[in-house]
Amino acid sequence: MLACTLLTFSTFLSDPITRQQSKSSSTSQAEPLPTYSNTSDGLRQLLEDMRTAAKNRDNAKLSALIRETEIPNYETWFTATFGQEKGESWAGPYGKNLERNEKQLQDFIIEVALEDGEISAQKLDAPMMYDTLTVPLDLYLADWKKSTGPNNQKPDHIGYFMFVDGKFRWDSTVEFFRVQKSNRGGLVPAKLIKRVAPEYPPEAREKRIQGTVKLNVIIRKDGSVTVQNVVEGDQILVPAAIEAVRQWRYHPFILTGQPIEVQTIIDVVFVLNE
Repeated sequence: MLACTLLTFSTFLSDPITRQQSKSSSTSQAEPLPTYSNTSDGLRQLLEDMRTAAKNRDNAKLSALIRETEIPNYETWFTATFGQEKGESWAGPYGKNLERNEKQLQDFIIEVALEDGEISAQKLDAPMMYDTLTVPLDLYLADWKKSTGPNNQKPDHIGYFMFVDGKFRWDSTVEFFRVQKSNRGGLVPAKLIKRVAPEYPPEAREKRIQGTVKLNVIIRKDGSVTVQNVVEGDQILVPAAIEAVRQWRYHPFILTGQPIEVQTIIDVVFVLNE
């Protein structure tokens, strides 16, 4: 059972760019940018500083803060962090769409600067999310929630951030936006083509534990599945659910003829045969 919540774009729009070599960080020399601690509060403060710069119409500082979140030597970093195959598949979209994505992030920050709300950040379990992770990774998810919305309104995800070389780096390969009705017309849902059933944990079988494990995942453009986090489920059943879902494969979601990455929730049901 799939319950699509958010779409993620990483569409190829231009030739590879070399902004990190050509731009050489055009940060204002008059005002050095602050440093931020490798904590949830540190990331929240960075985003609050972006929001403050937008409120003050200081576009130069806002742009500089966003550029500071670029991953240095991103091609090498992606392959060293996620392995050759996965790293290359993610480095390509990152480089090709970096300038466009940074502009969209800047527009989003300017938009929320005009609203009342709260930025929050949480640290995530990187090994649980990325099964090909080869090195330790400090991974965070940042959210924005309006003050004027209903109490049960879910926050908007701003993005994933990694702490690399002493700074927060934005993973712009996963770009969140809410699905509007006007966007759904050209959306072709993903089709599951390989489903691996979970192995029932012996302890759960012995204790007669049944139930559903809900996993928050990203269905990638190549049809692979990345488990982000556990929404709910018995802790004895969770590892088996994650191990199974990581092996699932899809024909990806298609929007206007192009494969896209989609964040969704997968239910893995464990039922004992009587």
